[in-house]
Amino acid sequence: MSSPVLTATHRDAVGTSLIAFERFVRINHVTVFRLAACLLGDAEKAEDVVEDLFVELWCRKDRALSTAELLPAAVDRCLDRATTSPLHDALRRVGSPERTGWLLHDVLNFPAARTAELLARTEPGFGLDLDRTRVALSTFLKP
Repeated sequence: MSSPVLTATHRDAVGTSLIAFERFVRINHVTVFRLAACLLGDAEKAEDVVEDLFVELWCRKDRALSTAELLPAAVDRCLDRATTSPLHDALRRVGSPERTGWLLHDVLNFPAARTAELLARTEPGFGLDLDRTRVALSTFLKP
């Protein structure tokens, strides 16, 4: 008796990969869009960033995907495309995962436990990072 895993064709493997990628997109699209819209202030520009990001991820040779990598990459991409403002300049000075956590928690009101989970952090570790990020941003935004 042969195993379906051992006898899978390349087409089956690609199909499974596509199914996994589609699930990944469905799970993460709304969150990535909310981050992009928040940073860019324009739904159309936000959707362009989201689409470009997911297309780029699909085209990568290694398709190991994680939300903890996706969300900071989305924020980075948005900051690259955003009109310069004091907040955007301050966010550029903070580490990528930290600013992403701050945006999710303090701006988009994600619960701390969910934000920590999305960024593959422990809740206490996320809390410490969030406190440091708040202090850094308040320092960078002082007149």
